[in-house]
Amino acid sequence: MTEKQKVLILGNKQYYNFKLNNIVDSFDVIYRFNMCCPGNNNGTKFGKLAMCQHMYLNFVTNLCTKEQIIQKYGHELETEFLNDWYDFFQENKQHYDEIYHENEYNWGEWNKMLENYKSPHRFSKMASSGYSVIFKNLVAGNEVYVLGFTLCSNEARKTLGEKDEIVTAKNQGAGSHSFSEESRILAWLHNNKKVDASLCMIEDATELNFKQNNYNTEPSEFILDLLNKG
Repeated sequence: MTEKQKVLILGNKQYYNFKLNNIVDSFDVIYRFNMCCPGNNNGTKFGKLAMCQHMYLNFVTNLCTKEQIIQKYGHELETEFLNDWYDFFQENKQHYDEIYHENEYNWGEWNKMLENYKSPHRFSKMASSGYSVIFKNLVAGNEVYVLGFTLCSNEARKTLGEKDEIVTAKNQGAGSHSFSEESRILAWLHNNKKVDASLCMIEDATELNFKQNNYNTEPSEFILDLLNKG
């Protein structure tokens, strides 16, 4: 019987103080998203890069110039970040294990899975790429671990390089995803042992500490052991 892979779904939240490289690199498979690169206290392995439809189109299928990228995404993302990411991606894209488009229209299937799990929660908006990868790996029977996703209601969910006004609007319900719904779904999946979101509870401090949240999530023994070793 083939041993299940330990898969880490790595969100785009930046950690500055708590050292995560060894923790991230210890997993069998790592998924990153859109404009996420390694080497920023988020592991050194490139892993797999899942992109939403427009990112995949503009960076892979029909590569835009840097000027075109800034024009397309400059209303949401800082120009310096876009400059740096564009150069990094062109120089390093061959190092990713895989770069692919994660189908954003499969979220109806994820709602069916939640219904089968007897979860009270559902997606009412399109699931973000990170959540789609979570459910896809659940279908595959992998052990799913999550880092860099938001569980605390008092913590803004922020994509790397995103402008502050865009962060505020999205956290107040604007956009194509429901951040509050996704947090509730992740907490339920963790509390019902479908996924392990223990790493999302880590406070960004030099010493290990776990943030409290409204869902009463608790870190798993596996992650506690991993953190003690790391």
